Amino acid sequence: MEIVEHNATSLAWIGDAIMSLKVREHLLKKGYRKADVLQKKSSRYCSAKGQSIMLETLVDEGFFNDKEREILARGRNATIHSKAKNADGKTYLQATALEAVLGYMYLYGHEDRLELCMQRIVEIGDTL
Repeated sequence: MEIVEHNATSLAWIGDAIMSLKVREHLLKKGYRKADVLQKKSSRYCSAKGQSIMLETLVDEGFFNDKEREILARGRNATIHSKAKNADGKTYLQATALEAVLGYMYLYGHEDRLELCMQRIVEIGDTL
């Protein structure tokens, strides 16, 4: 049984960086080049609202395994000391949960799951 030593906010912190990088790579591969366009496009994917929609879609699809659902629950129940700019508390915690599971996949060597998850995330993000 895998023991996760990091707390939800630490997982979310690294997960945020992973998601931002993967989304930026995705947008460049799609051919976007102007900085202002890249920023506007990436904010759709990396906003609390966008991440909350992505998480809901993935949950509805049954994407996550038991351990990942445990990490999601930790993310949703995290104590956050910062305030979301453009989202309510529930939406912000949903985004934190998604970032936490991405951080978990990355830090604990679940590269295949991370890649699958990010592929699906950018597909969902492309529709936002």
